[in-house]
Amino acid sequence: MAHADAQLLKKTCGSCHSETDNQLSRISGQRKSPEGWMMTIVRMQHQHGLQVSVEDRRAIVQFLADTQGLAPAEAAPFRYALEKDPNHVETFEEPMASMCARCHTGARVGLQRRTADEWLIHMDFHVGNYPTIEYQALGRDREWYKIAREEIAPYLAAAYPLETSEWDSWQEAEKVPVAGDWIVITELPGVGEAYGRLSVSGDASPYQVAGTLMSADGQGRSVSGTMNLYTGYEWRATLDIDGQDYRQVLAVSEDGTTLAGRQFQRDHDSLGGSLRGVRADQPGVMLGTVPSAVPAGSATVQVVGSGLDGLSASNGSASANTYGAAVALETEGNGFVTLSTDAGEAKVAYYTTIDGIAVDPAFTIARIGGGSEVGPEAVPAHFRAIGLWNGPDGAPGTEDDVRIGRVNAEWTVTNLHEHAAKMEDAGYAGQIDDTGIFTPAVAGPNAERPFSTNNAGELTVVADAMGQSGSATLIVTVQRFIDPPIR
Repeated sequence: MAHADAQLLKKTCGSCHSETDNQLSRISGQRKSPEGWMMTIVRMQHQHGLQVSVEDRRAIVQFLADTQGLAPAEAAPFRYALEKDPNHVETFEEPMASMCARCHTGARVGLQRRTADEWLIHMDFHVGNYPTIEYQALGRDREWYKIAREEIAPYLAAAYPLETSEWDSWQEAEKVPVAGDWIVITELPGVGEAYGRLSVSGDASPYQVAGTLMSADGQGRSVSGTMNLYTGYEWRATLDIDGQDYRQVLAVSEDGTTLAGRQFQRDHDSLGGSLRGVRADQPGVMLGTVPSAVPAGSATVQVVGSGLDGLSASNGSASANTYGAAVALETEGNGFVTLSTDAGEAKVAYYTTIDGIAVDPAFTIARIGGGSEVGPEAVPAHFRAIGLWNGPDGAPGTEDDVRIGRVNAEWTVTNLHEHAAKMEDAGYAGQIDDTGIFTPAVAGPNAERPFSTNNAGELTVVADAMGQSGSATLIVTVQRFIDPPIR
């Protein structure tokens, strides 16, 4: 199969990329993530007239990701970009921050490996493909091309070289088959915390995925779809979850026993949440509980994990089931129930009162949208209310505060500052629903606002619960017209 795909690569790309010693020019000097290779091929289609079918393009991406991909350790620092985490804030030092990360994420650079010559060519590519780059902000105030070739290219060649011990080790490592049953814990926008069991079948990509996700109220939602596995660990699934299209961007652990990453709605990648999973045959693994915290009194908590037949609880009775074990609780006041297995312990909080609320994320961005047939759709934002107890120092807002888990809250938005109040941002920028999902307003000039300005705005998101209040900052900005797989 690998030989056939190598021939397909040569047939598709060889008319422009010359072959020497069984290597194709330019292509052989790079390694990338699956998304990176897909972006390259699509650019060849748009800018150079490459003719390739969808089936052949998929096969070439699979081949290149498998043979010239990134090792798990190489991709790990930049997974937030692959997972489209809407709340991650990058920090890169100068001069890379201004030279590279002013136009795209720094992660887009870190998710590549090239030879020293290829990094130099990459600098030339930027000037050739984007001839105004030296005249844009943070470009015209410096000798951009000179810095790119004399400082940035050598730095990248040292930081992200083509040949690494991590890649050599991963190529030699035995890859564990991905098929089988996985227990997962995640969340569904508008629904809340969820858990389930996914069955993967097949011998190669595309694998079939089927299963059920359960919400905290015990309602089941069917899951079905396909998954491609790249580079032996990069899990990319397209799923139907109860009639809603979702994407999963996950990484399988090097030993093949666990999963981690993010699951999000296909049309709104800002709506989703983290997903963790474990093979159903692993002994004594606890991923978490649903719900993550419960009001005191009678409650049932699902302990999500595998091999939990021997689970015990410091308060209540535990019984194993297909998703781990269910624990029936009878509690009062505030405290924790300790959950124990031979492999370790975990805790779930129960509460009568809370001392505060943290809103997650503390800062994020939404985007207005719609309003035309060609403009991008609005990009919503999703907030969660986390209950807090004061820590041993008895003071709120200090490092020893205890995060007890998700709590139900009432949501409102207010103006962030005096200028926002003057512009009435809270009345125009959008609305938040009772699940913490903020939907931005429609894009376009608004004649009702001063200067007919757009419906952008700067807001404070407020969560109120049990007599406590917490807040976060939300910037509602303009559309993103170009949205590649790696931003």
